[in-house]
Amino acid sequence: MKFSFDADLDYQRQAIDAVTGLFRGQEVMASQFTVHAHPAAHAGFEGFSDLGYGNMLRLDPETILANLHEVQNRTGLAPEPSLDSMNFTIEMETGTGKTYVYLRTIYELNQLYGFTKFMVVVPSVAIKEGVATSIQMLRDHFDTLYGNPPMNPFQFDGSNPSRVRSFATSPSIEIMIVTVAAINKKTNKIYQPAEDLDFEVPADLIRATNPIIIVDEPQSVYGDTGTGKKKGAGRSALEDFNALATLRYSATHPKTDKANLVYRLDAIAAYENELVKQIEVDSLVTSSSGSTPYVKLLGVTRGKGGAITARVEADVEQGNEIKRKAVTVDTTSRNNLADATGRDLYKDITVVAINAAPGQESISFDTVARPLSVGDSIGAEVSVSERARQMIAQTVRQHLLKEQEFAVHGRDIKVLSLFFVDSVAKYREYGPDGEALLGEYARIFEQEYTRIASEPQFNTLLGDSAADKIAQEAHQGYFSVDRRKGGAEVLVDTKETTDKGRQQAGWAYEQIMRDKVGLTTPGTPLRFIFSHSALQEGWDNPNVFQICVLRNMGTERWRRQSIGRGLRLCVDGSGNRVHGFDINRLTVIANESYEEFADRLQREMADDLGIQFGLITVDSFARLSFKAEDGTVVPVGSAAAQTLYQALFSEGYIDVKGKVQDSLRQAVQTGDKNLTKLVSDSVDSEAAAKAVLGLIKRLAKPMDVKKAGERVAVPLVQERLESPEFQELWERIQHRTEYRVEVDEASLRAAMVKALRGMLPVPKRRGEWVTHRVERIDQSGLTAEAAAARRADVTYADSEDLPDILSVLADRTQLTRATLAHVLTESGTLGQFRDNPQAYIDQAGRQLNVTKADFQVKGLRYELVDSSRPEADRRYALSLLREADLAGYTGPGGNIVCDADGNAISFEQKSVYKYLVVDSNTEKDFALALLRQSEVKTFVKLPASFKIPTPLGSYNPDWALTVERTDGSRYIVFETKGTNELELLRPMEQDKIASARIHFGTVKDRVGINDLEYEVVNGIETATAVMERDSEL
Repeated sequence: MKFSFDADLDYQRQAIDAVTGLFRGQEVMASQFTVHAHPAAHAGFEGFSDLGYGNMLRLDPETILANLHEVQNRTGLAPEPSLDSMNFTIEMETGTGKTYVYLRTIYELNQLYGFTKFMVVVPSVAIKEGVATSIQMLRDHFDTLYGNPPMNPFQFDGSNPSRVRSFATSPSIEIMIVTVAAINKKTNKIYQPAEDLDFEVPADLIRATNPIIIVDEPQSVYGDTGTGKKKGAGRSALEDFNALATLRYSATHPKTDKANLVYRLDAIAAYENELVKQIEVDSLVTSSSGSTPYVKLLGVTRGKGGAITARVEADVEQGNEIKRKAVTVDTTSRNNLADATGRDLYKDITVVAINAAPGQESISFDTVARPLSVGDSIGAEVSVSERARQMIAQTVRQHLLKEQEFAVHGRDIKVLSLFFVDSVAKYREYGPDGEALLGEYARIFEQEYTRIASEPQFNTLLGDSAADKIAQEAHQGYFSVDRRKGGAEVLVDTKETTDKGRQQAGWAYEQIMRDKVGLTTPGTPLRFIFSHSALQEGWDNPNVFQICVLRNMGTERWRRQSIGRGLRLCVDGSGNRVHGFDINRLTVIANESYEEFADRLQREMADDLGIQFGLITVDSFARLSFKAEDGTVVPVGSAAAQTLYQALFSEGYIDVKGKVQDSLRQAVQTGDKNLTKLVSDSVDSEAAAKAVLGLIKRLAKPMDVKKAGERVAVPLVQERLESPEFQELWERIQHRTEYRVEVDEASLRAAMVKALRGMLPVPKRRGEWVTHRVERIDQSGLTAEAAAARRADVTYADSEDLPDILSVLADRTQLTRATLAHVLTESGTLGQFRDNPQAYIDQAGRQLNVTKADFQVKGLRYELVDSSRPEADRRYALSLLREADLAGYTGPGGNIVCDADGNAISFEQKSVYKYLVVDSNTEKDFALALLRQSEVKTFVKLPASFKIPTPLGSYNPDWALTVERTDGSRYIVFETKGTNELELLRPMEQDKIASARIHFGTVKDRVGINDLEYEVVNGIETATAVMERDSEL
């Protein structure tokens, strides 16, 4: 197979033209200089010299600056005020063809202006091998485009100084590829006199050519971020090579080092226009047994005042259930995890220290031996080895499903999967005699591949081959190689900080880089690649569809890098690029939850791109891209963005920091034509306006109901409070009661046993792989949807460590241990407890509480509080109304009843409160209906402090009102619900309503108030029926 390349991709062409446009007006010319000849080359000819050829620039700085402004205007970027250097920045998202672009730019610069000397500087051996491989693969393609110009590439590593002579003396295109490690120290061979050069210094010859330097990944080459007084060794070295110009290419330039930006294709634009693969994240969701305190450090934050807090994941009690969620802790008032989680299980875990140093974030507990770094956990229900097995199995399954999908649709596309491991030993071990053995992860891979591939659904993929034989041939490890005596090669962990380390890494990279085509060719057996995480930088293959990261990365900035290894659009068996998210979907099997992955990825992107997600800025619009009428992808641009931003600010749609205001949210929700016109007037095409409005809608998320408009205090209407109608109403509802419960214990136990026997079976404790598909990446952040879920049979590390079920249920139900022991044993359901402890406790606890509540209500008796008790104990005082301190928000989304214009409606002619704060549209409609009903003389929305005690907790009725009838006044307490069918309500709601009936019945009987009623209604129609029915007097 041979890769095919598309010469007409508009975004690549724009990046090339952005660079060549800088030199518009330059004539085709070269400089010449003398190179001292090597004696062996011209024996017998004293004083003979060779002629050197270099680049020559005849344009003055003013012309270059004018060209720069023209380019930036064309690419929609803000113009530079001055030309401070000949460094130019090109930003291209990983996977969009950055290497292709700068190599083709070399040919364009040669054809247009005669430039011949180019120096490509890379941060690692991996990238150096990748560039060399790309040049080889692209040679025929470029020869066809540019008429076969002579071109000589070479890799400089210090061992071939004589090659620098050819670089200097050749009139052809010369491309020198070098790692920064070979030039960033004065002791490097490039700065030492070389015998092969008649003791000339290689660096001097390179300087004489005035090379155009291309820096691949400058953030890794320079050794600094462009700020501070001290320059990095890489930056200092490059400044000493007398470059005609320096072109810097990366997806992740530091935001402080983007001087003379001439082209930008960032992650947002690439994803929006489907120039890279769509991203999916698979995460394993497991369940806790509830027996062991689980804690995981998610992150550390230093606040504005210097206060340090940590976010930890723990099992928190919520509404008699255990939920795994994030809580915030510190070393002072929030240091005990029992308080943070509401569970005694954590009472012995107290925070004693939090380290907020960048890259060293950690938390220490008094009873935990070692500090936890970000991503570390204690009490995890799944062991590291079991989680690795699950992740490898999920990667294999996703891989086979992708192969099956392509086979069904007749797509000749090779599928590759990539595993990142933290050490060679996980993949390859060596016996006592040096024989190579499978490491833990390689053994797991072969076992899981054999198991999964043998499933009936994958029969067609195996053909006549045995799954175990395929498994052995399907994987390979690419690690640094130690070539030992006797020719033996041993895989080793190494770093590229020494000559030996770089050499060992180079042998590994040479294998994988030069086999790029073979890896992508359908039919070749190798499909699963294991490598050290160092492979993240510098290698990618278009047909990687699964990436599995088998290590805890914590705060490391690995997510964009690891995704980048598989973002490039795939190629088919003919070498042609295949487009579309329906085929190009990269699945990341993550060693963390989707929420953690997305949060970290979003932070990395915000850092790399220099943006603030969720805010509207000039840059938000400038970098927004859309498809023009001719089909090309173009940015909105800096000039239009400035106009648009100023217009939004002038209209009050955003504040000075770019924060979206409620006026913009309302304009978006109502489709305000003024907003549409404002956008259309600011940009120059309908397509641009549509893209801008789409972004604004995503940034202007729906209004918070509690902050919809102006905050309004709700005053008490004193005149209404003192009116006879209200005083008579209050006299009837003011009486407090106490309750007691009479329950037959034997009957209660029997009912509980029956309830447990009748509950749905508790599912066995398994895991679940959940797939989230990232649908959009833009200024509003990452937008994803849960796309699929599949059960996973997980071996739990804590499966034999069961919680004390009697203690937990006694705390939840307030039943005795003896009663619980009897009920659980008699129910015959305890076997389910072992299958899934936490789920059984949650479900059994709910059933026991519901049954107990039913019995309590049936045996419930209320009595008026004894007359010997103080007045405050016997009656609800009117001061409850005065002290309620009510307030709410007006506007369309507010909780104060308003008119169509969003103005608060006054209820003072009937209510003791001037305005009404409601919890639902049902309550709002009910209040307006009461205001219109002539029979209703006065009413009150009872404050939250008006509480009736019940066995299930306090109950707060909704309304109390006085109704005038021909046969006398009626006094009614209403509860408004969305239905009249009480059986549709939750059991607790039903039991509280039943308790309230008994309470008001007791008041009615004991006080002798026959005109007091309590009813549940679903709106004004049923309430009117109650008000109109015949009196029971």
